[in-house]
Amino acid sequence: MNIKIGCTGWSYEGWSGTFYPKNLENSKWLKYYSQIFEITEINSTFYKISAQEIVKRWNKDTSIHFRFTAKFPSIITHEKRLDRVNSEIFSFLASLSPIHEKVSALVLQLPPSLSFEEAKPRLDELFDLLPDNFVYPIEGRHESWFSEDAIEYLKQNRHCLVWNKVAGVNNPMPITSNYLYIRLIGDRSISDSEFGRVVKNKDALVANWAKKLEKIKNIPLGIVMINNHFEGFSPHTANSLRMKLGMRELIWEGKKQKTLGNF
Repeated sequence: MNIKIGCTGWSYEGWSGTFYPKNLENSKWLKYYSQIFEITEINSTFYKISAQEIVKRWNKDTSIHFRFTAKFPSIITHEKRLDRVNSEIFSFLASLSPIHEKVSALVLQLPPSLSFEEAKPRLDELFDLLPDNFVYPIEGRHESWFSEDAIEYLKQNRHCLVWNKVAGVNNPMPITSNYLYIRLIGDRSISDSEFGRVVKNKDALVANWAKKLEKIKNIPLGIVMINNHFEGFSPHTANSLRMKLGMRELIWEGKKQKTLGNF
């Protein structure tokens, strides 16, 4: 399985001096990030549809080989709960046109209150609108998404049910499509001001995820996205998972400084 591992976003003040060079302007953070990682999940699209000028800059700052995933705006998933969202869908897709060739997946993160039964007819309408260029992993957080009916529906339609590690969700992690999308989120007990260092060591849990991924056969692609709330510093967690999977260690500014400090 080809496994791509990245972080849910790149614009975090706490990464300055730990991941990014201390004096690097934040306008250059994505360019630096994309030289270390091959993929990221755009978290900001959940809060609002991005202006095309910003998306054009994302395209300019990344190579043709870099890949993005993005979360559907919350107005679609949470406020309108997938109901009558045609205009918002078209606006969202249009906003991403500058990075169209670099987008691998668009993630439907659904609210915990949205059951499979309520969402199903709306999803049928939604997928009639969505182009075939991308895949659309569905992150259902209501317990009904893990029922036999829901899993059978997802399998029949080849929709990926997101595997996640997030507070309050008991996800049995079924395989429902020919790819995996995994989100290691954690909880909100780590504050934004603590980002940039490991606050909660979850090395054993990361090792368990590596073992789980290594056992999976006949799935060609796995995408793993890691949030700062998981351990406090998602680049560290991503690197830890990579090395447990036998992938090469990534080196960034903070790690270089530590290495130099050992002499």
